[in-house]
Amino acid sequence: MSTSENQRKPRVIDVALQAGVSTATVDRVLNGRPGVRAKTIKKVLDAMDRLGASTARPRVIPSVPAGLTIDVVLAEGAGFANDVLSSELKTYCERVGFSYRRTFSKRMVPEALRRTLDECMERGTDGVIVQPLEHPLVRDAIARLANAGVPVVCILTDLPASDRLAYVGLDNRAAGRAAGLLTGRLCSDSGDLALFAGGELYRSHEEREAGFRSVIRDSFHHLGILATFSSGDDPQRIYVMARDLLKDCDNLRGICCIGGGNRGIEKALLESGRQKQIVYCAFNLTPLTRNGLLSGIFDVVVHQDMERAAHTAVDSLVHHFEGNAPSPGTIPTELIMVENLR
Repeated sequence: MSTSENQRKPRVIDVALQAGVSTATVDRVLNGRPGVRAKTIKKVLDAMDRLGASTARPRVIPSVPAGLTIDVVLAEGAGFANDVLSSELKTYCERVGFSYRRTFSKRMVPEALRRTLDECMERGTDGVIVQPLEHPLVRDAIARLANAGVPVVCILTDLPASDRLAYVGLDNRAAGRAAGLLTGRLCSDSGDLALFAGGELYRSHEEREAGFRSVIRDSFHHLGILATFSSGDDPQRIYVMARDLLKDCDNLRGICCIGGGNRGIEKALLESGRQKQIVYCAFNLTPLTRNGLLSGIFDVVVHQDMERAAHTAVDSLVHHFEGNAPSPGTIPTELIMVENLR
């Protein structure tokens, strides 16, 4: 076998670590893209020469995550669960050696999210973890990142038609079916159910709604489902919707909130005095939903472990940089009632 066949072509991540630059910078140099200083180009080319002269990967090299910058882009003001996720992502990124950079994008505004993702690429990023919106502008921004060699992990809600590396979160259709099954079984009398969603741009909410409706339709013929209330995860807006619903619908038997804004529903229920008569299913265990379970306002909470989601998302990037497949991204659906509350 010839010497050239013995020599292994350096991986982009190895060149980046050897040169002390980001993988995005290496990609720009390799593809002749503008915006890289001559000094940096020389560092990249020298690193390639050093690595190319060896028949094996270099031994004196930092661990894969060392020095790499990961951008985390989450929805602005999305509530306690997202705050926990953000904190866990920061902690775990720092633990494995990533440089962590977080941005909150304006909620439910695709143009703002596209702009934020473009800014991540412009200032140089090695990987992105994003809570995406289902919109062509967002898919296009993810495609640009992927074309530049930047891996993107979707978290909590998926965008399967995009060029993302992986999705980490619930099987949301199954979670919606679980919520529907429990709500249906707890509602013994005939009547109507109400669904509150955060917004039509979250694929996760769309899938939860589809799962919930399919179970009620197939298995609980004594229950009907009203048109979905879309609140944008705004507690005040959802409060007004719930207040008016409780005034107008005497045969309301259950409520399922598949997004945020539970504080508004809880307030409306307490004002109506019907909190013991209406089954209430929510998503994500927070101080609010925990206290609601203890007080009997909430009956069941469908939960996903944010610490596990954060670790899985970061591990997916680590595995990618190591040249391996990303971690399996499905987070188990937990059903929490007052008797198994932790």
